[in-house]
Amino acid sequence: MQVQNDGFKMWSNYLEAIDSYTNGDDKQFGRFMRILCYYGIYGEEIAETDIEKLFFTGVKSSINASIQNIKNGMLGGRGKTATTEPNTFKRPSLEEIKAYIEERKSSVDPEAFYDYYTKIGWVYGKNKLPIKNWKSCVSTWERNNKNNSDTNILHNTEGESL
Repeated sequence: MQVQNDGFKMWSNYLEAIDSYTNGDDKQFGRFMRILCYYGIYGEEIAETDIEKLFFTGVKSSINASIQNIKNGMLGGRGKTATTEPNTFKRPSLEEIKAYIEERKSSVDPEAFYDYYTKIGWVYGKNKLPIKNWKSCVSTWERNNKNNSDTNILHNTEGESL
């Protein structure tokens, strides 16, 4: 006989099933264990009687799943997922930022924008995620500038409400 698998996982429900079929008969218990082991290790189905076949049918798929899980583990576990595109972000130059802001006729100060993101390493958010599109950051700065200018209209220079 050729060994097909180094082993399989023995579940407690196998023992419960064997006990219910054998009624404490050690000889029958040994036969049922042999049925499990021969299939799990050698891949051979040796069940002969109807009751042995009934038992074996109940545990066969579980043994197959156990063997497959062991084989997957030998290959390093779960397969690798498809890799996503690496972040190909290229830091813009100050000139690129100035040109983009001029093109949009934006009120964002290009030098302040460039200095800020250079200082923090071109990341954003609490989790410091790498920026993928710096142009979207310009849009965010535009929105923030607009919101700040709307609130400044309601206050005079001393900060008192009008």
